Amino acid sequence: MPAPSGEPSPVAVVTAQLAAAERCEALLEDTLDAIEPAPAWRSSAPVAGVRLPRPGRESGACWYVGRGRDLLTVVSLHRRAELVGVVERYWRRRGWTVTWRSADQDAPGVAAATRDGYQLAFRFGEVGQARLAAGSAGAACAERGPAVLPEARCSYWSSLG
Repeated sequence: MPAPSGEPSPVAVVTAQLAAAERCEALLEDTLDAIEPAPAWRSSAPVAGVRLPRPGRESGACWYVGRGRDLLTVVSLHRRAELVGVVERYWRRRGWTVTWRSADQDAPGVAAATRDGYQLAFRFGEVGQARLAAGSAGAACAERGPAVLPEARCSYWSSLG
């Protein structure tokens, strides 16, 4: 069935979603590559869906995709803000806009937007779990899913002194 006039075809939408998912993956990989020493991580469940249009700004439903990484490396309490700082500085060097920052000692975090509208977030949870997430343009960065507790030790990030 052809798409209504002015709307993209289903094939065009799927192609754009796949490209957005690949862009999210690249943003996550590039961010993790900027962290030294490299933490252990695993992919979190991908998200995708359709949201309602913003009144007066968009017409028709809008799709989104999101990807994430759960850090498996234990990051000691006094190194969490440092790790968030590493991520924030990397994003700023790329020319991305920091949109949110939490200096909470137990659960610091940072969020940014790329020039092409993708959203990124890196934050710690209540019990030391950390998640890095990327979402397509026009969507909030999804941080859904169960918390993954870190279990891998690193002589630097896990150190107490």
